[in-house]
Amino acid sequence: MKNRKVLIIEDEITFCTILKNYLETLGIEIYTADNGQLAIEMLTINGITPDIILCDLNMPIMNGEAFMRELIARNIDIPVIVITATTDFTQLDRMFRLGAKDALLKPIKNLDEVKVTLLSALYPEKNSLTELMGEEIHQISTLMQDHTQDMLTVLKQLQPPVNQIINNYRINYRQLNEANRFGLLLDLAAISDSQIGFYCIDTERSPQEGIMAAFLIRVVFNDLLKSAVSYPEKKLPNIDRIINQINYLLEDSGFSGQFPLLLGYFNTQNKAIIMASAGLEAEITTENTHVKLSRSLPLGTLKFYQSNHLEVKGNAWQCLIRNNSQKIKLMFNPET
Repeated sequence: MKNRKVLIIEDEITFCTILKNYLETLGIEIYTADNGQLAIEMLTINGITPDIILCDLNMPIMNGEAFMRELIARNIDIPVIVITATTDFTQLDRMFRLGAKDALLKPIKNLDEVKVTLLSALYPEKNSLTELMGEEIHQISTLMQDHTQDMLTVLKQLQPPVNQIINNYRINYRQLNEANRFGLLLDLAAISDSQIGFYCIDTERSPQEGIMAAFLIRVVFNDLLKSAVSYPEKKLPNIDRIINQINYLLEDSGFSGQFPLLLGYFNTQNKAIIMASAGLEAEITTENTHVKLSRSLPLGTLKFYQSNHLEVKGNAWQCLIRNNSQKIKLMFNPET
């Protein structure tokens, strides 16, 4: 860690000082700022060149999320680790979607956690996706053993808005589940300024593990999105490869249940729609066609998947995803 440079953006003076002193014992050169705007000035005007940034979320003048957006707008490619006391998972999720590499929650009882997280961000080639998933499983398992944490409630909180605009498309969805059931979980987000990715998982096939699987799949999904933010020219990986990667990671992590999953992709420029199913049915209706995607076998059933998938084109289109009586209707309409 010697000769490395770290920028700390933190408005709590005491915590910032403790963190600064600890990192300096590791031989790291430290810069500090108490808000995002000052940090941007230090990067652009003063010309500092940190290897990594530790950033708080809630700060005066410019908060962490606005700071991340400024980094993207200015094409500043420096890894960011969030350090925050927030209990709002949606805030953290937005930071990950904007490209944050990791997050540490205050209070940090052991500052060595900061060192480990810094090493993981600085040397990502030494940390396989399987190892990262193993860390996520441990953290999520700990949360689930704490009965004060309602993980399904957290998942509901992380559901996307039912009406939003992404890449000049208005996207709506409706959950058509039975009363008092929350089987199908949807997640969607921009991958680039012309690509949208989404997935749907049924958590009820294996209820206890299903909730954990939903969290872990969300981690993989966020990693793909973060890669796309960092490397906009990178093409979306083959959708069958993603399904098989998720299946392998779940199996390798000790999951024994079945997890019906559907992955989707939409390119708003060439209007290409790609979907692949491992356990969920789907019907797609465009201006010119109506096609059905059969459900195939859910994840956790086979070692290798040749998923059922389809490729169509559509400008304004909708998709009905279902598993028995649980349904989600997803609609894409261009903004005029």
